[in-house]
Amino acid sequence: MPRFAFVLLLFLAACSDKKERPAAAADEPSYTVFFIDKSLSNSSLEGARATYERVIREAIADNVHQKGDKVVVYFIHDNTAKARALSLTARTPLPEVEGASPTDREAAQSDYELQLTREQATLQRQVLAKLDQANTNKSNQHTDIWGSLDVLARADESGRQVRAYYLSDMVESMSGADRRDFHKMPPASNEQADDWAKADAKKLGEQYAIGSPSVRLVLPFAATASAKENNPTVTRYWHTLLETMGAQEVTE
Repeated sequence: MPRFAFVLLLFLAACSDKKERPAAAADEPSYTVFFIDKSLSNSSLEGARATYERVIREAIADNVHQKGDKVVVYFIHDNTAKARALSLTARTPLPEVEGASPTDREAAQSDYELQLTREQATLQRQVLAKLDQANTNKSNQHTDIWGSLDVLARADESGRQVRAYYLSDMVESMSGADRRDFHKMPPASNEQADDWAKADAKKLGEQYAIGSPSVRLVLPFAATASAKENNPTVTRYWHTLLETMGAQEVTE
């Protein structure tokens, strides 16, 4: 067989193999929740804008793939549990390819990918608009991150795998004898952070069953930030609290 013909056959075989690959498989619909800090303590937002935007875009691209996938935005301030700012549900259906010819299968997959890309871009724009929304109300005076646990518990009731993204400095700041104010009194050490987190998890776990969400903390601090600005014991507190309450992973 001439070399050209042999190479051509290999190319056609590769194309045929590509067409035979199955289209996107159905999974359980996803539930993505963004907690965007709108309190005064999150004053580094301007410097973190690019990071927050990148995380939002990547999260939607990674998590939204089919009709029914949900994207929700809550603002963090002094009434976080009641601060739902956006609730969106994807409408792009997975392609119907069962019994289809390779050509029809490829066409359906291409159409699905085009529709999905457009819808993901629309969702990204809507969430980013909430990122830029200012909060000039008195609710910006405190930071109730505990309130997000109520949101996670309600999201878990959907039966979906919840993925939560905290775009925040994670500095809890609430008044009251039974609350934490990390502006006035952050954990003095990792050991104290663990002790406080485990004690709080025991108490809060009686109110909120958050399930096993995947959690990502997106802090607004530069890599050169000092420990005074980006206190590692505060971050340690949240890792321990969320993991103790059932989160399957907590990353930064």
